Amino acid sequence: MVPDFKKMMADAGLPVNETVAKQQWDQVLSEQQIIVENGSPFSPFWRTVKALITLPVVGLLDWIARILMPDLFIMTASRSALIGLHGPSRNVFVVDAIKAKGMLTLTRTNSDGVLSIPAGALVSSASIGGTVYQLSITRPSVFEEGESVIEVLAEATAAGQGHNLPVGSYNQLVNPVEGVSIQNKHDWLLIPGANEESTEAYRNRIRNVFGTAAKWHINTVYKSIISDFAIPVDNIEIINHAPRGPGTANAFIYLNVGQVSTGLLKVINQHISDDGHHGHGDDFQVYAMPMQDKVITATYSLHANSADIKADIKTFIQAAFRLNDAYQPTRTRPNSSFSMSQLQAQLHNQFPALRSIEFDCGDIRTGLWLPALTDLVVKNG
Repeated sequence: MVPDFKKMMADAGLPVNETVAKQQWDQVLSEQQIIVENGSPFSPFWRTVKALITLPVVGLLDWIARILMPDLFIMTASRSALIGLHGPSRNVFVVDAIKAKGMLTLTRTNSDGVLSIPAGALVSSASIGGTVYQLSITRPSVFEEGESVIEVLAEATAAGQGHNLPVGSYNQLVNPVEGVSIQNKHDWLLIPGANEESTEAYRNRIRNVFGTAAKWHINTVYKSIISDFAIPVDNIEIINHAPRGPGTANAFIYLNVGQVSTGLLKVINQHISDDGHHGHGDDFQVYAMPMQDKVITATYSLHANSADIKADIKTFIQAAFRLNDAYQPTRTRPNSSFSMSQLQAQLHNQFPALRSIEFDCGDIRTGLWLPALTDLVVKNG
């Protein structure tokens, strides 16, 4: 609950509005036995008092209640106060947006001769929620004589988590080359794209740092280390059940959109273990959050004379399972209950043409895992 700072000030007897200020003036005048002959608020005396004292004081107290006092506390501080004051004072800085990077697989049907793909060649996805996502090949790539498959490094043309698309999404060369196809395969993502850190995510990281002041490497310390890799603190689950014996612990991480890659895990684990960012004697390993396959069928109907929105419905549902960033439904989480009825309500709010939609499953109750939407059937019925 957000504190009501203005009420606190009023309860302390401060004149937070003109009415209270006038009452306090009257009380002071009475106590000092000062009589104002013309008590009208339009009298020269009261107009002067209002202009020179009452309005400036009330305005100052209003600013203190609305701006200054909330910005003094991490729980209520504005984004500008977090970035300019609270974060830097604790050596926690807001994370900028990041461009996704990953490996794409190029295949050609004829392996004769040498074939070059220039740096800067664009690879695109199909339209997802009205947006086409593109990657740019970072360096010239060459099929040597006899080669039919090569891997190339590509970077998103724009920053953001929306580019962390699943297997097979990037499958079109913007300028096609005859006989050459391209695809992002499993574990393609090396560096996940990330949006600029949200205010609440940044607030949580600053809060988390309070637990890192001790000399021991406890959960908050490891969460702080992992969050430096653009993993939100809320997306880190730490298990302290000594999985490999005394002094061992595991962390399981997941992205807002997309799946954690082997490359990212390798970098994080190397940073913790090999670079010395761990407690004395600690054996701490970071893993991707386990996934459990889920198959869902959705049956929908539309209001009369409505254009079909099957593709949009499918994209929206996929967004709830962290497969895209085209929409912002409530997303699945570990150790929670994912409400299918809430998803239905959000679909209705997003698409007014939708008359009804039913799923062939109930709520999804997760443990230390996330549901992986391996097959989604959306049909009009």
